[in-house]
Amino acid sequence: MIAVLFFILTYIGLNSNKAVYTKPIEAPKSEETTHVDIYELLQRFTGNNDELNALVINIEKDSLNDDYINKLESAGANNRIEVFLAFTSYLKGVKTYDTKLLQESADRFFEAGTHDPDSMADRTTYSVYSKRACDRILFKDPKNLAALTRKAACTVYFDEAIMAGVTLLKEVETIDSNYVDAQHYLMLLALQSEQYEKAKKRLKKLLLLQPGNKQYAEILSRLETQQLK
Repeated sequence: MIAVLFFILTYIGLNSNKAVYTKPIEAPKSEETTHVDIYELLQRFTGNNDELNALVINIEKDSLNDDYINKLESAGANNRIEVFLAFTSYLKGVKTYDTKLLQESADRFFEAGTHDPDSMADRTTYSVYSKRACDRILFKDPKNLAALTRKAACTVYFDEAIMAGVTLLKEVETIDSNYVDAQHYLMLLALQSEQYEKAKKRLKKLLLLQPGNKQYAEILSRLETQQLK
């Protein structure tokens, strides 16, 4: 199973696009795993930049100030700090009730979380804010497929609550059995749990939906030739 997981994570990542969660997190026994402080996380990326430090402090005091939000967005874009952009989208989405911005925030927090965290507390923060964005979407649109799928991914890969995540993915499948992202995660989970026949069925389904996807074709080929078992 370890060989399967290593191949999948390095070859196609957690997302069908680009997320790669290759950095296992070891939590010290003394660390509080439920601690969530988005501003503490933001501060970790400001380094010795006094201007950025001051900006994060100001946003903590007034998180819905348009000027501060725009400056944080610019800082995130100029310095390629994904968590700045994720939080910017979150704040804008909260202010405007814009589900597209909230989904963008959820996706950005997940993406950043798959690359960045060095501690369980960081991972928890990324997960919590991604799911908060999803929950705001689902409050207005309970059957939103993208939000349900992203929440499921966080639940599985950050919270390690596999069955809870699978339940969400199955809910998506019930609403739309052709929703690619949900099928993608269900395929990965089947592989990781060594349910190879189920994984084959998922892969065949994915190839019907995306006939030109060489990654899925190669994984299916490896399964059929028992190279992944």
